[in-house]
Amino acid sequence: MKPSDYECRGTIAISNRTITKIAGTAIQEMQEITALMEGTTKRRNRKDFYKAVGLEVSGSQVAFRIFPIIRLGTPLPQISRRLQDLIKSRVEKMTGLAVTEVHVTICGIAP
Repeated sequence: MKPSDYECRGTIAISNRTITKIAGTAIQEMQEITALMEGTTKRRNRKDFYKAVGLEVSGSQVAFRIFPIIRLGTPLPQISRRLQDLIKSRVEKMTGLAVTEVHVTICGIAP
């Protein structure tokens, strides 16, 4: 293909649900997270984790807010940092959007 074949032909839109599903999939991989809180609802089904991911979109920048329940015995600062890095890298790689913040508020410890 010639460089002129790469010209813009329209817009690309990524739904909020798609972005939260990408983040939810990243969270599912972490066995130390047993559930996510969504208000007063506790999401235990790993396939539904995306429903408990808070998302804020501003142009081409996104911010996340999650409230995990962590398995007992897991170092909380380590798991929080790993969770932030995993979500950031997955979303940026798959969407091209810049992840500016990933807020993690640990809601509880599960045995």
